Amino acid sequence: MDFALIERLMRMLESSSLSELDVSEAGLRVRLAKQTSDATTNMVSPAETLEQAANDVAPSTDQTLCAGIAGTFYRSPAPGADPFVTIGQNVREGDQLAIIEAMKMLNPVEADRDGTIVAIRVEDGGSVEPGTQLFDIEPD
Repeated sequence: MDFALIERLMRMLESSSLSELDVSEAGLRVRLAKQTSDATTNMVSPAETLEQAANDVAPSTDQTLCAGIAGTFYRSPAPGADPFVTIGQNVREGDQLAIIEAMKMLNPVEADRDGTIVAIRVEDGGSVEPGTQLFDIEPD
């Protein structure tokens, strides 16, 4: 996780309605929180924070692929273009399925498994948060 990514996460948190953001990547964990207006702050142990973060974001299941970041969901690479995928289409792990725009950055949404798209759960241009269910992918 590089410093530029941490800066992007800070800007994303500041412009969102989220009060905190907890991200783990390659063994490194970063937890960001907005300053509250309360004069006192509750101290929470790292174990409690990690457990709470795990419960806050709906994990991807055997069939459901969830958003990892907050932003605007787009099914196609440009307005008026064909969508990346359609219901019934076979996909391979790593295939691009959509884009989530966050802080003017276009973040690809990629298949995390081989399978068939059986449902698209978000409308084009819809807002998503971490854990929002995006696609149902029936494994091959």
